[in-house]
Amino acid sequence: MNELRAGLLLLLVAVVPVDAGSQEIASTGPASHTLMSLALPGLGQHQQRRSTKWIFAGLEVAAWAMYVERRSAGAALRNDYRDFAWQEGRLHAGTRVDGNFDYYETLSKWNRSGAFDRDAGQSGLQPEEAPETFNGTIWLRAQGIFLGGGGQLGDPGFAQALAYYEERAYQTGFLWDWSGSTAGRERLAELISDSDSRFRQATTVVGVVIANHLVSAVDAFLASRGIASPASIDFAPRREFAGLGWSARLSVRLGLGGCRGCGGAGPPGDFGGPSGE
Repeated sequence: MNELRAGLLLLLVAVVPVDAGSQEIASTGPASHTLMSLALPGLGQHQQRRSTKWIFAGLEVAAWAMYVERRSAGAALRNDYRDFAWQEGRLHAGTRVDGNFDYYETLSKWNRSGAFDRDAGQSGLQPEEAPETFNGTIWLRAQGIFLGGGGQLGDPGFAQALAYYEERAYQTGFLWDWSGSTAGRERLAELISDSDSRFRQATTVVGVVIANHLVSAVDAFLASRGIASPASIDFAPRREFAGLGWSARLSVRLGLGGCRGCGGAGPPGDFGGPSGE
């Protein structure tokens, strides 16, 4: 929630009146206003007594609030798919230990992990050989790389093949079996996709925040030079496959009044906001 608090602090700073004779603001030139808005969008515009401060400050607060919400939603769904995998697909062997993202993606794509040691009664490690299992596929790959597709203990390259298998195959405690529960594996894949989507949406919002800082700084600099603001931002709802979302449309004119040698207007940019549930 630190990001959201920072955004709210920005909004507070943007609306608190500043005495024109105060010495708290040492400089009121283009560089000062530009740096203010680069650090806190809307602050430079506030010093210039311009209402556009609300656009940049409001977008900053909304973006960080959306970032926090999307990250929280992604984390909640991540907990959901970890719990679901443990309850429905994983083979319980001792205390639960959660794996990383790649582990759960693999778990959602393979019906069975296979054993890590197919005959624990024998001395040494006996790799899984069933080709329809994940671990069995890893051993077949190791044989192909180091043993020419076959081989046994004592053959040249067997130790390397075994090390390859041990490094990549899943060991006891991370094994699974979806046999007879294809729907469960598909449900796990859906939960993983939903969680990953929320995290990616949060990353997209960070891009909007960066753009807001840059545009606010440019806007403050041009205004301090007496050039009309080239930027405008419009918000509008939109319906997506996943639900109702929003879009923020940022329009920047490349042709500025009073700018010698400038061309015509440039196309607006469209920053699509993450969809809500």
